[in-house]
Amino acid sequence: MAESNIIERNGSEHVNGASGVNEVNSHSDSALPSVEQFLKQPYDFVIVGGGTAGLAVAAHLTENPDVTVGVIEAGKNRLGDLLVDTPALFPQLLGNPEYDWMMSTTPQVGNCLKFRASL
Repeated sequence: MAESNIIERNGSEHVNGASGVNEVNSHSDSALPSVEQFLKQPYDFVIVGGGTAGLAVAAHLTENPDVTVGVIEAGKNRLGDLLVDTPALFPQLLGNPEYDWMMSTTPQVGNCLKFRASL
């Protein structure tokens, strides 16, 4: 992956590279910091959940160059994991405790479909 340097209209430089370092708004921190590094950084906003909605909110908030945003997500770092990155392999994740939270529900009285979410 090649490194890219982008100079924003406000003059700040944005660097993305193979090193995994992102520099936005004059802050140079790893995109995947350790817990200790994450906790040392002051944030204006902390988004809990790095799914589609959480990342959309984070992207919108960081359109303001004066705002810092931290995003936290549960689970292990799965970047580069073929089971996660390959849509056709998702059935191998279901019921696998390394990837699946293995949560189930209790049948509810009055559920006309009599659906059980447990495997």
